Amino acid sequence: MICRRLGLFSQSVRAIDGSKFKAVNNRDRNFTLAKMKRRAEVIDKSIERYLRQLDAMDQGSAVVTEAQTTRLKEKITSLTEEVQQLQSIEIQRTETPDQQVSLTDPDARSMNANCGLQRADGYR
Repeated sequence: MICRRLGLFSQSVRAIDGSKFKAVNNRDRNFTLAKMKRRAEVIDKSIERYLRQLDAMDQGSAVVTEAQTTRLKEKITSLTEEVQQLQSIEIQRTETPDQQVSLTDPDARSMNANCGLQRADGYR
């Protein structure tokens, strides 16, 4: 009201809305400490499993084709590359104030689904 009396506003009315909209920040491209730890554990277990399978093939306990051996080696190589990517992302993550990295948008952050959202009648 004071600003209107001082002539700082025109006669038009503007409203500011605090609505939150779901952004397109793919969860697979957003990294937090907990998510990176979980993914590293999954990768380690997978690599161990593939190495055990290769060892079993070397022992001759299973009938092995060249394609099976090649496929397991490709999987291990792929997982090793993913570990290297996670290590570079970890460096970025530790340098951010909130310990998150988004590859989609550097400013995007992971939020709880109902964080800050409120119905018009005041209930959550």
